Amino acid sequence: MRQCQVTMKWKTHIAIAKAIARALHLQKELEYTLSQGSIEPDKHPDNVWRLGRRGLVYKAHAPHHNPYLGVIMKHIWNARLAYLRGDNVQAVTSLGKALHYIQDKTVSRGFFGLSHNSREEKVAHQTIATDTIEQGIKSALCSPHYVRKTIQGIKPKKNPKAVVNQACVSSAAIAKAVLGDKTPSRELVADFNSAKESHCKRTIPIAICAFGLISIAAVITQNALYLLLGFLCGYGIQRLDLKYHYLKKEAKWFGIKI
Repeated sequence: MRQCQVTMKWKTHIAIAKAIARALHLQKELEYTLSQGSIEPDKHPDNVWRLGRRGLVYKAHAPHHNPYLGVIMKHIWNARLAYLRGDNVQAVTSLGKALHYIQDKTVSRGFFGLSHNSREEKVAHQTIATDTIEQGIKSALCSPHYVRKTIQGIKPKKNPKAVVNQACVSSAAIAKAVLGDKTPSRELVADFNSAKESHCKRTIPIAICAFGLISIAAVITQNALYLLLGFLCGYGIQRLDLKYHYLKKEAKWFGIKI
């Protein structure tokens, strides 16, 4: 049985987008662009690669119910980077696309999706409360990790009012995080530079050394699998520098040269 997509009606997506735009004091042009971006995934769905039952990989439309985090974060990063370079139209377009999936994620699919039509209708008749928008904006942190954590924390709701409230709070918080400060704190700059120096002077040499030693074993034993093992070992060592990679994303969020 093909599972139906459980989504919000365009009316609700647009109403939330407009409420956020007004709360953030966006220009009318950007308010319109954000609202149109928020229904774009229904007009032109994102494609993802999926593994079929027979082990074949095929291209399919990205699901809206329980959407892929990677699809949402792709739009989030596109929005943030466009915002940093001053392309506000592209920024709010990409942000709108991300918010579409985030809002659809708040809607419960129900028992085999049988109740989705009536739930959509009830959600569409809910009023967008400005206090929920303000709540989301006030709780926002200008950080990609905050955005990711907020998305992961969204749980499908059955009650229409709860659906809209969660959609408003999470959407407003993420919008504020994306369209927030462009200038990083001195503390972030200092912490990243310190972590980067340590990564270059300590972690990378250790990773190269591990790869080199295992590569020597590959030559001695004439076993090419050791080369693969050496690569994986070296890669794994540098990835274990969690502080550096965490701060690297935070730095990228503010356009700091990596």
